[in-house]
Amino acid sequence: MATINLVRGMGSFFKECEHPESRWPRCPHEYKIRYRNAAGRQAEESGSSTQEKAKARLAETHQARKNNPHKAERIQKYSPTQFKQ
Repeated sequence: MATINLVRGMGSFFKECEHPESRWPRCPHEYKIRYRNAAGRQAEESGSSTQEKAKARLAETHQARKNNPHKAERIQKYSPTQFKQ
């Protein structure tokens, strides 16, 4: 299973078939994407028929994670907390 990584932290897309990576654009199997969701857990989705659709979905999930308002609230609430508290 070969993977192609995009921007660091964005995720990756791949195929789990036996075809070499050079044949993926002509391969009938669907692409899968793997990324970290807003909760920080690894998630995997399948169903993208082209590389462009897989990259677009990765970019969409990456933006959703970056724009998560809960993360900013947690940082604001817990960043000044020290271990002795």
